[in-house]
Parts: sequence; structure tokens; C-alpha cells
Amino acid sequence: MIKTNWGYTLTAVSSFTDFLTVAEFNKFTNDKFAGDQRISQNIPSATRSIQNYCGWHIYPSLECEMVYNIMDLRDAFVGSDLLIQLPARFVSTVKSILIDAVKVDDTWTGNEVTDYDLDESGLIRIFDVGFCDRRSRLRIVYDAGIDAAQMDVLKELTAHRVTHAVSSSYGITSEAAGGVSVTYNASWAGNTRSTALPDDNKEILEPYKVKGVF
Repeated sequence: MIKTNWGYTLTAVSSFTDFLTVAEFNKFTNDKFAGDQRISQNIPSATRSIQNYCGWHIYPSLECEMVYNIMDLRDAFVGSDLLIQLPARFVSTVKSILIDAVKVDDTWTGNEVTDYDLDESGLIRIFDVGFCDRRSRLRIVYDAGIDAAQMDVLKELTAHRVTHAVSSSYGITSEAAGGVSVTYNASWAGNTRSTALPDDNKEILEPYKVKGVF
């Protein structure tokens, strides 16, 4: 189980999965940096920077648990309905919604909700919520994430970030990783961090970004 930086819990894992392996990186870069220990050091930080920008774990598809205090959701009511933007995209399944949720000895109980709408962007509309005590909690368990077949763009972008971190230390101001080729301006090329995301990277990441994350 991991309590993520984005407010929800990944229930069945104990560590994040990096977007790229060293072997995949070497394939993207035609073994240009093979044997460089900085590759394995920079892949996790490049992955985390993409996740943090997008506001969720992204990959792979995992079971997530989000618990809200009803009092914090008072502005999310539309009439008697409740609108909630989950901190995720590519939400495939909502497994459980409990209102007035209570946890005792690692077991959750509450009033099960079955009348709701969900779209892939992670927006849930719960119909006819009715009265809730302001101290009550709402628990949502859902599956979200991208499968391996959809990861080509993010793998390539991660390779791009790691390539920049390694090559810029040699004074290189342009690079290619897979199908991505970039020439840096002088000020940005001096930033050797794999976590530094330039504007063109942010544009690529827009389809993966949770609404409301800046």
C-alpha cells in the first residue's frame, strides 16, 4: 500500500513503477550511454516529475482508494447530486462508493452507492446524495492507469528527460531519443536536472493531466 503525493492510496503495491527500464532507454538511444550509471539514477526522478506534473501515478492500471470528508465537498454539490473529479485519468472501473464510510480494524462499512455516472476523465456524478452529517466521509475505490500498450509516448518522453540530464553535463545542447529531437536554448540547456520539464514536454503531457492540476 502506498499513500501517494496526490491524496489517494494505491492499495496493492509497495512502490511506484518507473516508466522506462535501462534496457528500454538504451534501445531508444542506440546504446549511446550504455553503462552510464546515471541512467538508472535519473529514470525514477524523470518518472516522478511527469507524474507530479500530471497529478497522478499514470502507469500501470492500479486499484486506488480516495477518502473525502463531506465537509470539504460542500462546494461540489449540484442540487442533491455530488460532482467529484478523481485525481486520475483513464479511470476504467469504480469498484465501490461508500457514503458515511467508517473504518474499523481495516474494514470499511457505510452506505453503498450504485446510482452514479463516470467518464474516463475521472469525473463522477453521484445522484441524489441526500443529507450527510458534516463529519461523515466518502470513500471511492476505483481502477485507473494506462496499460503498457499505451505507454510509447511517455516512455519516449522519459528517455528524452534522462538523455538531457546526461548529455547536458557534457555541454551538448541538442539531443534525440527515439523520435524526439530537440535543440535547447542556452539558458534551459544549462539545467541538467531530469526533473525539469520544458514547455514542449508539458504540451505533450496535457492529455494525461488531471483537471485542476497546474
